[in-house]
Amino acid sequence: MGGITIDIKEWDELLPEQNSPLYQYFLQDEASKHTVKILNDKNILNIVELKDGIKITSNSYVGKIKIGELQINIRPKIEGMPLYQLLKYAYGLRDLALFAEALHNIDAFPFHDLLIYQLYAEAEDLIYRGLNKKYMREEKELETPKGRVNIRKLATRSQVQDATLPCIYFKRTEDNILNRVLLSGLYLAIQLTEDLHMKIQLFRLCKIMEDGIKPVELNRTVLKKAVNSIDRLSDRYASALELINILFESQGIQLEDGSSYMKLNGFVFDMNMFFQALLSKLMKEYLTDYSVRDEFTLYELFSYTPGFNPRRRNAPKPRPDFAVIKGNKVITLLDAKYRDLWETSLPSEMLYQLSIYAVSGIGNNSAKILYPSMASTSKLQKIDIRHPAIGNKYAEVILQPVLLTQVAQMLKLPVKERYKLQEYVKEIVLNF
Repeated sequence: MGGITIDIKEWDELLPEQNSPLYQYFLQDEASKHTVKILNDKNILNIVELKDGIKITSNSYVGKIKIGELQINIRPKIEGMPLYQLLKYAYGLRDLALFAEALHNIDAFPFHDLLIYQLYAEAEDLIYRGLNKKYMREEKELETPKGRVNIRKLATRSQVQDATLPCIYFKRTEDNILNRVLLSGLYLAIQLTEDLHMKIQLFRLCKIMEDGIKPVELNRTVLKKAVNSIDRLSDRYASALELINILFESQGIQLEDGSSYMKLNGFVFDMNMFFQALLSKLMKEYLTDYSVRDEFTLYELFSYTPGFNPRRRNAPKPRPDFAVIKGNKVITLLDAKYRDLWETSLPSEMLYQLSIYAVSGIGNNSAKILYPSMASTSKLQKIDIRHPAIGNKYAEVILQPVLLTQVAQMLKLPVKERYKLQEYVKEIVLNF
């Protein structure tokens, strides 16, 4: 059986109907079945073999995955320029326009190519302005002393060598961790994009950088080292490193043991993480009279009864995505879920989780979930939490749509009109 390509949008389902390429298509080998099991377990993509073929259900991840002969392209519901604008804002990417849009229709880009497009623009700007040079430690045998003589090494010599001295000195060079990671990130982007013109442009930058710079194998340690090396003179590298980190992390899956990593034949990106990053930045930037805490842990909500914890287990510690604080008081607890709850019902497990936040006594006896919506008609929804015996309301769960297209439009407003975005952020977060 030849290869097939399937296009699906996030939070969608494809069945093996008779007119579908999935009809009578089954996983061909054990490697494919293993990959599918991991994808299912991680809730990245759900693939189930039925008697008539396979069923594919997408979640909050977008990207592309090749499983045996099956190519799956998962597209976001919001595409093109609005998404590009939101991505740049959420991850603090610079507003560059070096790669002419006339050459590439951004509206038609696959999601991962939006990130690669921006990486290209960042790298070209860094090269154009002059790559960062850092002082790197060198140790060499020199005929003419330079820096300082390595006395310890000199003392270990058994005999005098040919008029050379072991010297330690620092050389200012472009061949440093920042540029090595940048070069390796460009090569990674070449592997991930299927756009021929983009490949050519990226390869051109690689050739420029290879004159004096060595690539490095990308891993989390190297990426962290590069980020930590950023200083006042090299902070313009921050955006490029953020993009390279996203691309690197999105080509594999962290397994349960925390140390194992399964590389995918493809690229997957969690839109839920993007949505949280977007909301976090919006709230911290525009809720000027409040502070916002990410991943706010409710430490004291549950605890084992003294004397009744024989296995010495830790009690669960619920962790809302955000807490909005004024002074020392928590005003409200928020969760962010990248799922359109205007078009689909709130899943029971989300309701139960939010109900715990609402009845915790922290905040205002309510908990709010922020979700993205493309429908301008979407409105605030509320669910009352009532006493099961007497029916009195004592808490509530609030479902608040965030109109992403509208947010993208307001982000393009001149600074003097950004008060409109501030008003909107206050409305969606503080409107109870």
